[in-house]
Amino acid sequence: MKNTKLIGLLLSLLTLASCSQDSTTSAVSADQSAIVATIAADYSSGAHAVISKDASGVRSALNDLLPTASDITVASYGSNFYRIERAFAGNNITKFSSSDAQTPIWQYSTNDVGSAVLSNPYDMIFVSETKAYVLRYGTSVAWIVNPSAATEADFKIGELDLSAYADADGVPEMSGGVIADGRLYITLQRLDNFAVTQNAYVAIFDVNTDLEIDALIAGDTLYGIPLQTRNPGNIIYEPISNSIFVQGSGSFWPEEFTGGIEKIDIASLTTTVVVDDGDAVTHAYGLITELAVVSDSIIYFVGYVGFADNTLYKLDLTTAQITATGVVSLFNGQIASLSVDAAGLLWVSDSANATVRVIDPVTDTEVDALYTNLNPDKVVFVQ
Repeated sequence: MKNTKLIGLLLSLLTLASCSQDSTTSAVSADQSAIVATIAADYSSGAHAVISKDASGVRSALNDLLPTASDITVASYGSNFYRIERAFAGNNITKFSSSDAQTPIWQYSTNDVGSAVLSNPYDMIFVSETKAYVLRYGTSVAWIVNPSAATEADFKIGELDLSAYADADGVPEMSGGVIADGRLYITLQRLDNFAVTQNAYVAIFDVNTDLEIDALIAGDTLYGIPLQTRNPGNIIYEPISNSIFVQGSGSFWPEEFTGGIEKIDIASLTTTVVVDDGDAVTHAYGLITELAVVSDSIIYFVGYVGFADNTLYKLDLTTAQITATGVVSLFNGQIASLSVDAAGLLWVSDSANATVRVIDPVTDTEVDALYTNLNPDKVVFVQ
């Protein structure tokens, strides 16, 4: 397949079918910088951008840093960020400091030594400066790694075996993760060669022992939590309600409304669907592709009617009222990612206009817009 646009369309469909948009970041001050994975409109290249404030509080973007392939995402912890180069970008992770966003500290492979299997690293979930988990979408084994390792030989320090959740294609499609109360929660899409035919799960591991925890679901031989929605992407912890929110996209091709937004009570490990994406006849928002949790009462999500027909919605959990955003640019456009910074502002990757839009959820109005040259995708934050 040599046609660049066709490759780009394939990549976009695979990403939408298996996106993972929430990476654990450390608690940081409100004056943080944003790191943005950026992707060319034709999917021919990628890079990263840095959005920061000057002494007057004015934000600006430094774009097109270290160009690479388009199949990338980012993660962060403390003052460092990590560019994750997925299956079509080399199967590597590259570490940077926020003080020098253009100079790699290290770049390490996520492939198994001697194996031809592409690990396809999807996310990096942090316990500390010296311990993190790398979710490898193309395998059934997640890596436990030391992000401060001085050599590649010292990078991998352990494994999590998720093969029990694999389906006919041999892999469980680990897509996202979050840490809450000393436990790692990993979403498992369980796609069968990209077909959304299996129930998804959330596996739970103790971050101190790295042993899997049995959710004790009656009649289930698997340890994890079975989800009511399929094809999970974003997974986000909300501390006030002590809950985890999971967004499921359902199926893009063929279109099947088996997704939505699900809430997991981590005390009881029970799940509740808070937004149902509907069915083939009635689906008010289309498929649901992105999620941001602003507080215990406010969440945002993206309704996907088509590739260039996405709309941002706001849900008040206390009233169950869902309203379309007041930001006109985020009606019927292309929205790649949602993130929330330490100040509680919502960052929206408007990939139709190569712009990151900063929204105040209190007023649901745009307070800033930063042009990124290439289309913005995932946004994370650093000190």
